[in-house]
Amino acid sequence: MDSEKILQGSIKSASYNMILQVAFRVITFVLNGLVLHNVDKDVLGILNVRLMLLIMTILFVSREAFRRACMSKTRDHNWPQVINLLWLTVPSVIICSLTFCYIWLHLLELPADKYVADYKFAVYMFGASCTIESFVEPVYIFSQAFQYVRWRIFVDCVMMFIRVGTLVVSVLYFPAYTIKTMACGQFVVSTVLVVLYWIYFHQEFQKKAKVVKNKDLHPDDPLLALPFDSLRDFLPRKIQDQTFIGGDLAFLTWGFFKQGILKQVLTEGERYVMTVFAVLSFAEQGVYDVVNNLGSMAARFIFLPIEESSYFYFAQMLNRQIPIENQPRQEIDQVARVLFKLLRALILLGGIVVVFGFSYSHLLLHLYGGATLTEGSGPLLMRTHCLAVCLMAINGVTEAYVFAAMSPQQLDKYNGLMVILSCMFLFLSWMLSRSIGSVGFILANCVNMILRVIHSLWFIKRQYQNFEFKPLGGLIPSVLECAAMILAFVVTATSSWFIYPDSAILHVAIGAISGIVVVVAILYDEPELRRSIVVIVKKRMGKVD
Repeated sequence: MDSEKILQGSIKSASYNMILQVAFRVITFVLNGLVLHNVDKDVLGILNVRLMLLIMTILFVSREAFRRACMSKTRDHNWPQVINLLWLTVPSVIICSLTFCYIWLHLLELPADKYVADYKFAVYMFGASCTIESFVEPVYIFSQAFQYVRWRIFVDCVMMFIRVGTLVVSVLYFPAYTIKTMACGQFVVSTVLVVLYWIYFHQEFQKKAKVVKNKDLHPDDPLLALPFDSLRDFLPRKIQDQTFIGGDLAFLTWGFFKQGILKQVLTEGERYVMTVFAVLSFAEQGVYDVVNNLGSMAARFIFLPIEESSYFYFAQMLNRQIPIENQPRQEIDQVARVLFKLLRALILLGGIVVVFGFSYSHLLLHLYGGATLTEGSGPLLMRTHCLAVCLMAINGVTEAYVFAAMSPQQLDKYNGLMVILSCMFLFLSWMLSRSIGSVGFILANCVNMILRVIHSLWFIKRQYQNFEFKPLGGLIPSVLECAAMILAFVVTATSSWFIYPDSAILHVAIGAISGIVVVVAILYDEPELRRSIVVIVKKRMGKVD
């Protein structure tokens, strides 16, 4: 398999993954709205936080290191040794399932009495489903290595369909058994996953046998490149004159395991804090999870693509091995102006989210989840999350620039700083959540991002201290833009206090008018943005004509 095919396969896989992720997020968003109207908040916390954290912890700890090690330069691997190593995931998953299921059942806080039986049943089923799923690892890694992209997408869609169908039937017809039904659904998903993969490759090897018989007619058939001929090749076996798994693979797996533990703790830090230390009730966990996912949609669908595209641009234009003063001045000036425009656009977008999020969080949550979300801390969580979204926008682009411009030595130091900041975030999450409840998690995240933004701004300021043009000026909107946003905030906040909820329609109308005022002010003070919109409109009209 040459490098060009690997690149093409990687791009195709990434594209399909992006489409799947968007589809999954949209479906999850719709289904959560359905669940919110039909089940208790405690059920949300049990399913979306406690049980999801269980299955993610078991699978990540037990198999992620094996997967990453076996996917490293698969062209150079001794495949029998790879298969032998992958079969070690089965005892690994069994041990992790027994360990974490025991912790979830006996060491962590149990839900209310009426949910205890269902919760225990679900924990057992989730552990069993992880164990069953471990039997797919050799075939799954084989499919990844030889880029069976369409097959994997098909299987993912089947899994999504089963989960969605199970959830809809459970919520609409058996809401009292939602936890048990979802646990059974997860067990079915894992079983179907294993069966589909093994059956599919049985058929693939049958096709290969036919192709081998007629090799002259199909000399370029991709099946001929497969190193295996039957399902028996996926079974562990002794290798003549070689070790069972290979020292390099074992060492690589151990390295990924240590790295993965830290990554898992930092990635799911909030969930571990609220689960291990029981700082929130199950109902509060459920509301927090829904609000967090709802508030993060803008970050996922708007800011994340901008961040990824920005990093690609900066990485192509900057040379991290050469001081910025010694790089072509014309290119650096262009980079500085692009960074200025990005920062200006994102600070304005973030400002709009904060201004209107404060006054319309309650209405949004009411439309999405009804009283389940609006009673209690939901609106405050959403308002605080709007501030977090604004900080995410700025942090995303500034860190994209920093990661593209830092030298390898600076990156190593920054990785150490990130570990320190992440540990501070976990401590702050624990301390603030104990003091002020679920909003403490969001405030801790805001503090974490503020510190990261400060570091990025300090790095960028130092880089451009000898340049006339200062890209960080993009973070300061014009007087007219600030005035328009402050006015919109005052008007909509007043409306939310005195008009809403008695007249939601009038409240929305006031917000729409305020929004128009803000947009007009931005377009008036941003001529380049105005010209870009005119060009786009003219192109669209030209296509229509």
